[in-house]
Amino acid sequence: MDIRKQRERPNDETLENVRFIVAFRARHAPPKPAQGTVETDPLGSMLYNQLIARLDALGVAVLYHKGKGLLDKEEKLHYRVTEHKAIRLEFVDRMTMGVVDGPRELASLGRYQPGGWEERLKEAYAECLRLSDQADSVAALEDRLTKAESPEDVVALLDSAPDKEEMIKMLCLTPKRSGNAYTLYMSHILAERIAEAHHIIEVAIELNPNDARLHLTLGNFYWAALSNAKGWGAGKDPGPLRLVTLDALQLPYEKARSLARTHYLEAMRLSTHREIEEEAGTQLSTLRS
Repeated sequence: MDIRKQRERPNDETLENVRFIVAFRARHAPPKPAQGTVETDPLGSMLYNQLIARLDALGVAVLYHKGKGLLDKEEKLHYRVTEHKAIRLEFVDRMTMGVVDGPRELASLGRYQPGGWEERLKEAYAECLRLSDQADSVAALEDRLTKAESPEDVVALLDSAPDKEEMIKMLCLTPKRSGNAYTLYMSHILAERIAEAHHIIEVAIELNPNDARLHLTLGNFYWAALSNAKGWGAGKDPGPLRLVTLDALQLPYEKARSLARTHYLEAMRLSTHREIEEEAGTQLSTLRS
């Protein structure tokens, strides 16, 4: 039954709020984890979980599923809003998931019970909009990082973020997190902001503790500080790592050596790539000399 034929109907704002929340959920819902697999989009999962927590706190649930009509076989999207497990709003769109500007015709309406839940739905929508804007900001900055022409440009882009610390964390959780972390880390070294480079790679490892390459990178960071303290071998060019010093990190020699060893061992333990294991093993052997 067309919603316009109902004597009492939800307003358009309520319907659009539901659609927006459903689109966000569909875009960021984490896939069911397979044993031994690495999550591909931790940031999306984090945003999704924040929205679900907010919905739970508000006492409403916004659910959806795909289906096809019995007669026309056209794919439709079914929406349902519940409060304390009781259905308050249920309707069906002919718009399919993934269609940005598809048809918005309302195919049918199930049960509708107006009430205070609609005000709480507005709060849920506001949170969903905030999270969506956050995801868009991360994606936009991520794109600009790839187009930056110098390390100074990369550093300036991060410095311009309204919440720099939060942006670092989110960039280290996207599907491109390894590349983001390395770009930010190396750019800060080249810009001679060593302590910040150290912080960035530490945050990346804290959020991705099973990433062997990140452990190798941090091991090499401490190794560079050690090498700069005791002198580089003849013919060796440290490149930008010549800027990484124990003074810049405010670390004593033995502490840096212990940290380098810890991260090389972690890289070897976690790695499934021979080149990482071999490099970590070679670097580890130099710490014993």
